Amino acid sequence: MKYNLFVYGTLMWEETQRALLGRSPQTVDALLYDYKRFKVKGESYPGIRKSPGSSVRGKLLLGLTEEELRVLDYYEGEEYERTEVKVETSDGEFINAFVYVIKDEFSNILKDEEWNEKGY
Repeated sequence: MKYNLFVYGTLMWEETQRALLGRSPQTVDALLYDYKRFKVKGESYPGIRKSPGSSVRGKLLLGLTEEELRVLDYYEGEEYERTEVKVETSDGEFINAFVYVIKDEFSNILKDEEWNEKGY
């Protein structure tokens, strides 16, 4: 079975994808509604949490294997949980995907500042 993953931080970068997966999967631009992206204290990567009315721009990685998801689960660490969501692609199609969300018990690691794609 193949899976889709919405990414919104360092996993959007081909270099990171290649380092972790040994390849750069097919991607499409996508939008995740009702979440907001924040800086993580002391880090160069972001986290997201639910925020009705907000949205996060990112990329949808298409056709990931279970093994690749396990690699990414390990990379994301214990602060994140993989959650199922629907995202809207740049052509207006809604697609089921996974996304990594900061667990409630770790929400204190998020700064009240938005993260941008340059890593700050």
